[in-house]
Amino acid sequence: MSSKEEEAIDFIRENEPEEGYFLGFSGGKDSIVLYNLVEKAEVKFEAYYSNTTVDPPEVVRFIKKEYPTVIVKRPNWRGHTSFFGMIPERGFPTKFARWCCDELKKNPTRYIPLHNRLMGIRAEESNKRAKRPRIDRNPRYKKMLTYKPIFYWTDNDIWEYIHNNKLEYPSLYDEGFKRLGCVVCPFLCNKRQVILNQHKDRWPKMYKAFEKAMFKLWDTKEKYRQWEKGYSKTFEEFLDNWYHGR
Repeated sequence: MSSKEEEAIDFIRENEPEEGYFLGFSGGKDSIVLYNLVEKAEVKFEAYYSNTTVDPPEVVRFIKKEYPTVIVKRPNWRGHTSFFGMIPERGFPTKFARWCCDELKKNPTRYIPLHNRLMGIRAEESNKRAKRPRIDRNPRYKKMLTYKPIFYWTDNDIWEYIHNNKLEYPSLYDEGFKRLGCVVCPFLCNKRQVILNQHKDRWPKMYKAFEKAMFKLWDTKEKYRQWEKGYSKTFEEFLDNWYHGR
């Protein structure tokens, strides 16, 4: 057992709540490692997966096959149970106004009465995450605590653990996909569009559904605002601006 593995297991055991942990599971490499560590720690837990409805289908199938005991939760906002159904009423998400994260990822499991939550969050992923503490209190929900057992692990640590423990993982990683987040996401949108085009080529049906939802938003609400503000004169320009992060 490596020192990081041993430390993570000790961390999980030392903070175990009487009612058990909530384990956030996504089907990605970090949550796969976290799940295995929690099993080794032999603590009480329930694993939950928020199906955003824009996750890679390959990941959804992987979870169903390899982790059948993980509890799947789906979004539901005013009767809309998919990202595409929400867009015409909620509007389009941006990097600075990501209602989609709340409605698709967080809210479906928000009120599950397990307040001590294990997450596969790592400091290496971003400067913003690195600045947060390893045991983090939710500012909006004071009773909720987030525990990050693999907070100090690197990508190399994750892959070494997966291979050493012969853990299954989504084949998308072997096909060049480094992160397995939402197929449609404003963080993919920029001038270069390399990852965006990779996603468009791999999952064209999802982008067709997205563009259909965006047209409905444009046709019923957005075009008047876009014309008034001088942002876009046509739907094609409106969509192109979104894809370029403008």
